[in-house]
Amino acid sequence: MIAALAVSLLLTQSPELTLRRFALIAGANEGGGNRVSLRYAGSDARSMAKVLTQLGGVDARDVTLLEEPTPEALNAALDALDARVREAKKGKERIEVFFYYSGHSDEEGLLLRGDRVSYAALRTKLDALPVDVRVAVLDSCASGALNLLKGGAPRPSFLVDASSSLSGHAFLTSASADEAAQESERLKASIFTHYFLSGLRGAADATRDGRVTLAEAYQYAFTETLSRTTTTRAGPQRPNWDIQLVGTGDLVLTDLRAADASLVIDGELGGRVHVLSATGGLVVEVAKPIGKAVELGLEVGEYKVVIDDGAGHVGETKLFLKPHASQRVGREALTPTSLEATVRRGDEPRSYLPVEVAFVPPISIGGWRYPAPHINFGLGILAVRAGSATGAVIGSVGTWVDDDIDGAAIGGVLLKTGRLRGVGIGGVALVTTGSAMGFTATTVGVTAGRLLGVHAAAVSIASGGVVGAQVAAVNVAAGPVLGTQLSAVNWASELVGFQAGALNRASDVIGIQAGAANVSASFFGIQAGSVNVAAGPVWGAQLGVVNVGGDVTGTQVGVINIAGRVTGAQVGVVNIGKSGVPIGLVNILTNGRYGVAAWANETSVANLAVKMGGENVYSFVVAGVNPRDTNGRPLISLGAGLGVRLRFDDFYGELEGSFETLHRTAQGTNFWAGPACSTGLRLNVGYQLWEHFAVFAGAQLHTHITFDGTRDVKTLSPWGYDVSSRVRLVPGLVLGIQVL
Repeated sequence: MIAALAVSLLLTQSPELTLRRFALIAGANEGGGNRVSLRYAGSDARSMAKVLTQLGGVDARDVTLLEEPTPEALNAALDALDARVREAKKGKERIEVFFYYSGHSDEEGLLLRGDRVSYAALRTKLDALPVDVRVAVLDSCASGALNLLKGGAPRPSFLVDASSSLSGHAFLTSASADEAAQESERLKASIFTHYFLSGLRGAADATRDGRVTLAEAYQYAFTETLSRTTTTRAGPQRPNWDIQLVGTGDLVLTDLRAADASLVIDGELGGRVHVLSATGGLVVEVAKPIGKAVELGLEVGEYKVVIDDGAGHVGETKLFLKPHASQRVGREALTPTSLEATVRRGDEPRSYLPVEVAFVPPISIGGWRYPAPHINFGLGILAVRAGSATGAVIGSVGTWVDDDIDGAAIGGVLLKTGRLRGVGIGGVALVTTGSAMGFTATTVGVTAGRLLGVHAAAVSIASGGVVGAQVAAVNVAAGPVLGTQLSAVNWASELVGFQAGALNRASDVIGIQAGAANVSASFFGIQAGSVNVAAGPVWGAQLGVVNVGGDVTGTQVGVINIAGRVTGAQVGVVNIGKSGVPIGLVNILTNGRYGVAAWANETSVANLAVKMGGENVYSFVVAGVNPRDTNGRPLISLGAGLGVRLRFDDFYGELEGSFETLHRTAQGTNFWAGPACSTGLRLNVGYQLWEHFAVFAGAQLHTHITFDGTRDVKTLSPWGYDVSSRVRLVPGLVLGIQVL
């Protein structure tokens, strides 16, 4: 059923340029053929025209209202609008056009009395209007196909500013290209239009500046429409948009200061606010947080205000809004009442049938009842259907529950429910159009709302997120996860908890990811796997073979560590970052220090080292040579080490530890034979003579070790203290230069 909205309004203009707005509004309950007649398309159109003339700055003479038009009548109205716009453009006027349609449509176009006006033809006529801004709003089924004509990809929101010189178009639709738009008996209106109009009357005024912009109205209608339709039989309805505007500022759709009267809900009140007319019709519905007051632009007259704070406290008051006056409702004005005083959610009431037995619907006890009844027990020889259930529903092949089920539901092949609270089992597939609370088991499970509990499946999908656990071969949570995902592949938008699998992916993580590969945007906790990737900031630890992070506050431990700015340590063979404490063989820091040092000591006449790392912690590779050991043979040392440096003006101190292997180079000997090594500890004191040149001296202690039992450790050094025949301690002095 339903479709869209759009338009432009209230912009600050230069003195020599005036603004004129035109509106073409159509409502059609009849789509032709065997399509069910809608109930509120006409009233939706009249309500839209009223709001635009009262608050949107559209002169009543510039509004064209069509009820139950034929395609010919709609095309004629568009041609007449084109002519009027071209006439108006002859003056110094800025022209904006608003087009609204409520009624039937399909994937190809608007359906009017059995005939179709294609989306392509409609877009062509709207695009041809010589106006500065055109806004179109369609409130009908599959209306999102209008935006697919040019790709349908949402574009970034336009700039927000007090002034505006925008040009272009904004097309809003109440549903995506493959979704049904819905109307509600409770609201006496289409769901999208109801919330769009509520937003235009002030419910969407997030900035509380007395003006409602296109961005504010759309965001409010989108959020409320999706929330309202998550558990309906037709399933979630997601408004869509295509905006191509250039210039500065935002489109102001309504100015609350132009209202005949205004109602202000005090900042101390919060919850779901219903404003009803004297006849009981729902005029405005607001989801109001506690804090700032909310102003609503209304007509003069008598109203009843009912506020449900969501915690079981409901209050109401009756008032009369006077012309050109504002009336405030505070806590003291409310009289406590029962929950029944608010408008109960849900469309047609369901009949009650204790037991439903079906061969296959509608061959059943309930037969052709519409809507399907509420039951306590249902049994399907092949399949069974119920409107809602409290108890158990079992079908050997399929089980279908339109709305909620509290209890247990089993489908041998397929189980479909609205909202599930209890146990659900589907042999091949399980689908809930609302949330699922409890335990579900199936091969392929899809939860349109939030999953609360445990879901066991081969493939588990929860579009609203997870509070609990998903255990499957593949887990997908389009919303946040608070709990655990266990599978080969885990996917979540946000994670607060634990993911374990071969591949784990989440945008923002607070908790633990454990798997062969872990991917996240930002991260707070632990990533443990072969490959860990965090595109955003990391607070915690990454433990793996390869670790990649944004700015890291914590630790990376792996073979290769890559990060932006590091507040903490990187421990690995290769560490790459902008700062931090790198502990590894190769440390590459964007803001680090690199240098070369040469020194002599008792064990090696000449030593050369390359140092790399941070200001205080660094690593180095070193090579040394001793022309003759005690046997008169040249000795080469190769090794690596870590150091800590402290600066005191031009003086500095270094504490270095190294491990080196020792190799003989005499003719006829194997360079790598006869393994021996040396561990060293040096304490150096240096003085910076020039900016990049220093001299240093210090003391060292080497430990020579031979692993060849046929060789005496004494042959490695002419002096020292023998701990054993294979270990000798060699103290000494160091003297060298350093270039940094």
